[in-house]
Amino acid sequence: MGTTEHSGNGPDITRLGSAPSPDWLTEKTAASVRAAESPAFDEAEYGARLSELRMRMDRLPLDAMLVFRPSSVEYLCGYHTAETAPQPLLVTASETHLYLPDLEVGRALASSVVGNLHFCGYADALRGLDLFLQHAASVLPKGARVGVEIGHASTPPRALDILRGLGLVVEHPDHLVERARLVFSAAELRRVEEAAAVTQKGVEAGVAATRAPGATDSSVAAAIAAALYGEADSPSAWGPVVATGQRAGIPHSSWVGRQLGSGPTFMEFAGTRARYHAPVMRTVVRDGALGAADRRLAELARTAVAAVLETAAAGVTASQVAVQAGKALGPLPDDVMFHQLFGYPVGLAHKPHWMDGAPFYLTPDNHEPLVSGMVFHIPGSFRSFGSSGVGLSQTFVVEERGTRVLTHGPADIIEV
Repeated sequence: MGTTEHSGNGPDITRLGSAPSPDWLTEKTAASVRAAESPAFDEAEYGARLSELRMRMDRLPLDAMLVFRPSSVEYLCGYHTAETAPQPLLVTASETHLYLPDLEVGRALASSVVGNLHFCGYADALRGLDLFLQHAASVLPKGARVGVEIGHASTPPRALDILRGLGLVVEHPDHLVERARLVFSAAELRRVEEAAAVTQKGVEAGVAATRAPGATDSSVAAAIAAALYGEADSPSAWGPVVATGQRAGIPHSSWVGRQLGSGPTFMEFAGTRARYHAPVMRTVVRDGALGAADRRLAELARTAVAAVLETAAAGVTASQVAVQAGKALGPLPDDVMFHQLFGYPVGLAHKPHWMDGAPFYLTPDNHEPLVSGMVFHIPGSFRSFGSSGVGLSQTFVVEERGTRVLTHGPADIIEV
């Protein structure tokens, strides 16, 4: 199947397929690359995450987990890269195996604490998964039960057929890794707190940019992005979103070079630290107070955010939070749009969005209890459809007796 290229202080590295052994990969170069960059967390943190996953695997039971979701791969072993080709991580009861193109060996050495790296030629990795999955089957017993998260777009559908053809039993473990990710360690929470400080730099830059003569939605977005990138160590998975005037009343519209008007300008973005996100929505109003219709939107947004923060706590169900927030809002005016989503988990995320985890939403149909250490974003966005919009939000952590807001400043209209 392959030959061992490197062993010692780092991972065991194995070449798969018929590509020639690369001359550039030596003991010396591997050690140099490992020294160039440190993983985001220490080995004990990754060890604790793997131990938790293995306990969850044992309860099902599963012989292995094959993880494709890039953020979950990073969560378990630290590996991250800009490459988007499938690069799965196999977790067994005692080992970890990361599969990647040869071009990504350096990224794996620099960022991960994985036990085994297996690489093939770059073109082979882009064409298919056969080499990777054949090797995975070779380290598992015949008929092994393998968990695969089939509900996420990063998992190639063809992978399931290949695994079954290799004599493995494919199981869908219902977001096993993502559910473990819902509760943050102290080290993870520090990353979100650091990200929130970066987010606030974006708020300050965006607000300042709205004051400039001739300011446009694009110039505001550019100022936000410059602040986020200047203070961050990783890009945001989404945004910044800036929509002004009538376009703020059209959900998920963003900057198009339009000059700011006197009405609300909606901004949504997240600062990051080690790809942990702390999103906010803020709304800026220039040249005077809000009109009556926009004041109504702002009050609804304030009410939604406050109700979630006042109700959420460890042991309270997600549905209780959503129902109480809905009661606080009351019946919405006919012309007002709201998505009825009172919160969603945020934290470690890769593109295309910071909503990158288990679908554990603060909605009336989620009756699971909140747990101390869960982190949520409250998307308090209300719109008069096609007319105007106001978005106010906070990112918060659930604690035993309530909530703690992680993002900075009040969730309120900013007048400039």
